[in-house]
Amino acid sequence: MIHSKSVVKTAGMVLAVLFVLGMTLAMTSAIAAEKYPARAVTVMHGFKAGGGSDQLAQGTQPFLGKVLKQRFVNVYNPGADGAIVWKEVAKDTKPDGYTLTTCLTPKTQLNAMVNANSGYAMADFEPIANMIFDPGILVVAPDSKFKTLQELIDAAKKAPGQIRLSHSGNGGDDWFNALMISKLTGATFNLVPFDGDAPAWQAAAGGHVDVCSTNVGVVTGVVQGKKLRGLAVYTEKRLASISEVPTLKEQGVNLIEGSYRGYLAPKGTPKPVVAKLNAEINRALGQSDLRERFAAMGVEIVGGPPEAFARYMTAEFKRWGEVVRAANIKIE
Repeated sequence: MIHSKSVVKTAGMVLAVLFVLGMTLAMTSAIAAEKYPARAVTVMHGFKAGGGSDQLAQGTQPFLGKVLKQRFVNVYNPGADGAIVWKEVAKDTKPDGYTLTTCLTPKTQLNAMVNANSGYAMADFEPIANMIFDPGILVVAPDSKFKTLQELIDAAKKAPGQIRLSHSGNGGDDWFNALMISKLTGATFNLVPFDGDAPAWQAAAGGHVDVCSTNVGVVTGVVQGKKLRGLAVYTEKRLASISEVPTLKEQGVNLIEGSYRGYLAPKGTPKPVVAKLNAEINRALGQSDLRERFAAMGVEIVGGPPEAFARYMTAEFKRWGEVVRAANIKIE
């Protein structure tokens, strides 16, 4: 016979052990965060250097390296529209805060959603911070025969599938915005994917494609330098940094879109480490020189706690999921 007192005593001992283990783990995480980072932090990019995520990294990481007293090392491994890196970070990386990746909304979500071979899910990540919003833009070479958006649309209607439009890869905001412009205008483009923003806009600048759908923060300096010409920005109002470029909306196309960018860690990264990174990232976003740099690029600073980033990504996953299902979009 098992006495009730023995059962109660045993249960109490189990609970006490679990409590001690929990406290030990919490203290270990806190101590680890206190010493973090004890070595260099690797930031994985799924695209070639020079794109939107790279510009985000180049803007913030010098500050982070200075205050955290460690190097932030960028590693570029383009392919599969970013899925190679996102899968590696999600599935094959130790969740200790020493390997991070950049999140490009909605590309990171859309890739997981519509690419059966992506190999990762958004639940595999720990959100750190949502940093900026980078609006979309349509650009052509300076000597392009298309002087206005309407001329481009007319040509694409007259010769469906003949106008080549480059973008940073299937499943991203550039790609999806091109589809939306087609849907809203009735124009049909030949969509040409590249491994990232930089090669996509460079193809347009060199005349290898007719037009490029990309992001303002990626090409503002290039447009200002007259190496590209903007046909339309996907914003509510014109941007001060490139005020000569009209919005899609004022040209009769009701589309306001872009990409939110931030940092992710593998799921299971200690909360104190995430909190420390988030605090320093937000501090970086408050620095006047970084704010001026991002303003000059035409991007909007966001910031905020990890929980806000997580809520935003959940909402975006739902929003884009409805769009994807309605359009029956898939990436093989």
